[in-house]
Amino acid sequence: MENCKSLIQEAQKVKFNFQRDKLTIKSYNIMYSWYKRTIENNNVHLIWEEETSLAGCNNGEVPRELRDIIKPNNTAPVGWVLPFATKWNNNEYSLVIDIKPKSSTEIFLCEIDTVFGFSYAEWSPVMLRLKILCSDTTENDLDKNNFIYQDQDPEIIYTMYYLQGSIKDGKLVGTWKPPFGTITGLLFWPEAMTFFHKQLESIDPYFLNAEIKIL
Repeated sequence: MENCKSLIQEAQKVKFNFQRDKLTIKSYNIMYSWYKRTIENNNVHLIWEEETSLAGCNNGEVPRELRDIIKPNNTAPVGWVLPFATKWNNNEYSLVIDIKPKSSTEIFLCEIDTVFGFSYAEWSPVMLRLKILCSDTTENDLDKNNFIYQDQDPEIIYTMYYLQGSIKDGKLVGTWKPPFGTITGLLFWPEAMTFFHKQLESIDPYFLNAEIKIL
């Protein structure tokens, strides 16, 4: 395997232009990946390039991007927004999550559009805005390594989790990794709930107005 990484800009960290010898995304049941993105006849062509991770203070995409926007006076509790698609689509890249990486029968891929977080003193609940690229699709219909999709009016979904990390005096503290053990559920205090509600209200207000039934 040959890796050739180059810097786009100092502030934009490392992105990649590299080749792999006979290795594919299918080889490792990869969950998070960077794809090379090009526009062809009003469609988006994605070619898999590299495995990555969202979490972890050393290599995670979330803390890496967060370091670029925090200021010396920023200290938890504080909310933050990372517009991955807005930033990296312009550089011809997409950050993609494989919802079912171990499935041998179904392919469910989403682009990570935006990451929202609210940092408390030691931990940060996080919300991902996802654009569905394909779902209810099989390997016979789509190759995860190289595929084309229509980018007009994609379906949007959200997912949430939390990381063991925070912001103090303009620096990241903690591991910024998901928790391990029995307590993995999200806990919301009023500040975090208000923050996430306001983000939904401004970006996808219809998410708060769906018709529902209550027992």
